[in-house]
Amino acid sequence: MINKKLAGLLILPAILGTINTSHALSNTASQNLQATLDTYLDITALTSGAVLTTTIAPDTGNLAAALVSKFQVNLNTDNQQLYLQATTASSTGNVNALFQQGIEVYMIFSNTTTGKLPLTAAITDCKAATPVAANNANAIAYPIASVELTNGGSLNFDATKNQYNITVNGGSTIATTTTGTTPYANTYSFADNAGTYQAIMTLTSTTL
Repeated sequence: MINKKLAGLLILPAILGTINTSHALSNTASQNLQATLDTYLDITALTSGAVLTTTIAPDTGNLAAALVSKFQVNLNTDNQQLYLQATTASSTGNVNALFQQGIEVYMIFSNTTTGKLPLTAAITDCKAATPVAANNANAIAYPIASVELTNGGSLNFDATKNQYNITVNGGSTIATTTTGTTPYANTYSFADNAGTYQAIMTLTSTTL
């Protein structure tokens, strides 16, 4: 008969063998430490380099200087879809100010003087292939001379939604829109009352 002391000595190697099998000794261990970063998108209207006010020649309707809108986009991912839109006031509320005729894109400016807002029909006539000056009082259309993007972005005009579809890359992008100075034929006449004419440009991640 094996005494108790001897039995204990025989059991100990078996226990040690079990421990070594379940957890092998190591001199290295690693853990992953992670933090998730969400997409960052910031759009800011810039005043530096922008031309937000000018005058209209009363005899021709020509702008004294091209109007320039500028936005800065800061982004931490690639291929972000944005939309450049414009609105102008009518007697029934704000309406889309951009439209295309042929290969040209135009933007409508409305008289903001109290009681002189253009009728919705006047806005519609401005967008026609052959506007009639008597039918578009207090609304004047000017061409978009250029829309430029820095940082390798791309854009196209969506004639269905009447907005620019813009793709910007990660980093900082400047979007600059410049108008022409000569009005779309027959959208300026002496039927356009004196006052301030305005359109509002917006760069957004929300489509129309």
